[in-house]
Amino acid sequence: MSCRIFIENPAPFKQALRGGNNKLADVPIDEGVETATFYIDAGLEFAGFHHSDLDWYEARQMRNQDPPMRYDSLTYARYVKEKLRGYTGIVIPHRIIVYEPPEVHARALRELKAGGIKDIVFVGKPFTQPPTGVVYRNTVENMLSYLVNKAPDIDLNLGVVVIPDREDETERLANKLKAAGQRRLRLIGQFLDSADPVLSFMDALASKLEQEGLSPDRLEWNVGLAIFTLKNHAFYAKLLRKDQLACEQRFHGLASVEARIDESVRMNLEFAEKIKQKGKEYGFDIGYSIQPIIERNRDGSFHAGLHGAAELVRRLHSL
Repeated sequence: MSCRIFIENPAPFKQALRGGNNKLADVPIDEGVETATFYIDAGLEFAGFHHSDLDWYEARQMRNQDPPMRYDSLTYARYVKEKLRGYTGIVIPHRIIVYEPPEVHARALRELKAGGIKDIVFVGKPFTQPPTGVVYRNTVENMLSYLVNKAPDIDLNLGVVVIPDREDETERLANKLKAAGQRRLRLIGQFLDSADPVLSFMDALASKLEQEGLSPDRLEWNVGLAIFTLKNHAFYAKLLRKDQLACEQRFHGLASVEARIDESVRMNLEFAEKIKQKGKEYGFDIGYSIQPIIERNRDGSFHAGLHGAAELVRRLHSL
């Protein structure tokens, strides 16, 4: 494999808008497995799937209403592993860990390991202050430290989410590396609308790691690349907590989904090449996380974004 690529395959929502009447319909968990199978059947070279978790409170703030529930990410990962028996790639669930103490998550992680899952990505708090009536009982740093020092039998490959343009992200990441002891950390990056924040973050992070005596080879960095299929990009901007995408002008006047997919692929290849070269300068191990964002049409069929994600996977191997 010429480069390391993961594909995002989130657990499905338990209900979704389907058909022309805009009513919620029940969605089986197998729908997610069918999506994963799409990539496998396409004959793509990729390292595995990662299954993002949904922070209900963050989703409610974005929607201004209660969001539908997803299937539990750990349950879904075990289900994928069970159903795709011939699949030998990595299966990586995400886990939001801030609402329960470490020992509660430890029990779930032991069950995960017993089910043959060897990897996990921890997700922290979406807001500096918790919503009214909610208490944060854990942090990513505490969770990493707990596993390393108090539950070493849960020897999963550990990962965290990295958001390059978040304030103090270099300090946050250095602290997570320290909390992980001598363990290596997998980074799953938020999708990009510009390569510039990542390039600047690499400069700052390399300096910070040198200052703290931490080696860059302890990081497996997977840069997030998304397929922007919607004509109105407000949805994507909201996911990034921005008013407008930095790449908005590139998509101006592109009326068809196909044209927007083509531009998404071209743009992400540019991002990937720049970041890969910068990574070589500092000794960062760079791979990619392909995030189609939208997977299904209203009738339940595969969205065109999946084909765009597949094409991006193919093209990345030529870099």
